[in-house]
Amino acid sequence: MSIGKLQDKTYSKEMVRQSFDGAAQGYNDFTSLQRLIGDRLMTHGVLKQYSFSSVLDIGSGTGYLTNKLSHLSGVDQLYALDIAVGMLYQTRHHLGRYQAKGLICADAECLPFNEGVFDMMTSNLAFQWCENLEAVFRQAYRVLHSSGALVFSTFGPTTLFELKESWGAVDEAVHVNSFVDVDVIRQNLQLAGFKNITIVSDDIVRYYESPKALMRSLKGMGAHNMNRGRRLGLTGVQTFKAMLNTYECLRTEQGIPATFQAVYVSANK
Repeated sequence: MSIGKLQDKTYSKEMVRQSFDGAAQGYNDFTSLQRLIGDRLMTHGVLKQYSFSSVLDIGSGTGYLTNKLSHLSGVDQLYALDIAVGMLYQTRHHLGRYQAKGLICADAECLPFNEGVFDMMTSNLAFQWCENLEAVFRQAYRVLHSSGALVFSTFGPTTLFELKESWGAVDEAVHVNSFVDVDVIRQNLQLAGFKNITIVSDDIVRYYESPKALMRSLKGMGAHNMNRGRRLGLTGVQTFKAMLNTYECLRTEQGIPATFQAVYVSANK
């Protein structure tokens, strides 16, 4: 059996900040998936068809996407924003010779900028940690220029379904972060005022040596369980072993599979 009661509140911003601050130093050792999705985001039609002068990268992490954006033609004012100051230190380090116009530690739901100051806003795998998507999109709409664009990636609801189902077979608690459906993303963008919304997704399957190796990788990415319904105490040893055994039944010649639904979104103000 499991020890501890269920958490009935959603995660706090302080939990998110602490989680990613703690992961900042070793983050790049676990972020090949983020880099792959960031690379695919950079091939998005909007980024290839138009020139942008002022750009804000939200949830810059260690600066991988920020660095990519610095090489886009026409970009002369590039800002990086993250809720974790530890990540911003990493962003500054990995930008190398190119220095961003500003490194800002702030919340995506409350952007510290005047209206209409950016031509484009980007984000690679950060918005899934924001509890109030409508607030995030309203803030993005507010600070974008009248012809500005929002381009971002996030995780979809089928992400880590193998791990979720393995836990679900042995325990009623929520052990894996949940992600919103594309229809919810679209609705929140529309409520914020965005138009010309394009959403595409693909499933990326990664293989791991064991379920424990997958969970170590998730922890290294800062992806701690922060959902309502998680247990506040420890999970019992027998329950944990039962989950591992259930997951082992999914093993292939390549290893333990884990599916990540990558969602790519663009919208215009």
